[in-house]
Amino acid sequence: MKRFVRSFGEMTKKDIQEAGGKAANLGELTQNGFNVPPGFCITSDALFYLIDKNSLQPKIDSLVAAFDYEDFGGMDEKTAEIRNLITNADIPEDLYSEIKTLTEEFEKPEPSFVAVRSSVAVKDSPISSFPGMMDTYHYLKGEEEIVAHIRRCWASLWTTRAVVSRYHKKVDHSLGLIAPVVQKMVHPEVAGVLFTANPITSSREEIVIEANWGLGESVVSGKSMNDFFVIQKSPLEVKETRISKKTIMICFDEEKGSGRKEMAVGPEMMDAPTLSDDQILGLGKVGLKIEELFEYPQDIEWAYAKEELFILQSRAIKTLAE
Repeated sequence: MKRFVRSFGEMTKKDIQEAGGKAANLGELTQNGFNVPPGFCITSDALFYLIDKNSLQPKIDSLVAAFDYEDFGGMDEKTAEIRNLITNADIPEDLYSEIKTLTEEFEKPEPSFVAVRSSVAVKDSPISSFPGMMDTYHYLKGEEEIVAHIRRCWASLWTTRAVVSRYHKKVDHSLGLIAPVVQKMVHPEVAGVLFTANPITSSREEIVIEANWGLGESVVSGKSMNDFFVIQKSPLEVKETRISKKTIMICFDEEKGSGRKEMAVGPEMMDAPTLSDDQILGLGKVGLKIEELFEYPQDIEWAYAKEELFILQSRAIKTLAE
């Protein structure tokens, strides 16, 4: 019987405390027939189990008690110590066995690349995301590499930026939950974000899309100039199109054979639109269905690979004026 690992098909949006916001919503999307790349999450209990089995809690508590939030250098040193405790700890055999079993699914019929992403929540709280606080690792392959990045994902609960964010939000560090997500990679020609309400004007009658070539990481991180589209919801039609000069993209690192890299956009693609009108409206239709499912305007990450639309994440938009 599985204790610590659950596939997307075994989760719903109600499982935030166990799976974190990202994984719980991916489970809900999967169960409702949206095209989500397959994957699983290591539930939030797993890190507590690892810490307990390795008797790390007293050491972590001692470092946390010595935090001086005005001393940035000291904070970096202490949070790095906590991360090292986690990344170097022995993974209990029963937990490792569960991770290994589901990781082996990505080996069939041939080895597939995966992404490892953080899914977070706060214990006994409605908080289910800390946007921009956690890292995502792309194009990983094989048990050893995947497990190493699951460790890094657990440890990212204790990056300086995550710790300081919890401090400013008055969230006790002991209440932070993290459930790493392991998900099959898609190889997108174009990707980005979709908001089912306009995050700039707070209009709920509009859908806003930003898109760039390659992985959506360039859009999410704010590194790139992106194409910008506005869709009117009723009737569903493209209302505004702004094509930017796109200069950088993030894609598979072919030289290393794994991971991602930032590269220049080719001259022939710089001024070319990333999406056709059919793709824009296709995104709009899916966005409306996702908004209906979650009963609130959504911030959605998506990717088109060989003209097939994949949904990579969905969460409530936090910035709307009510």
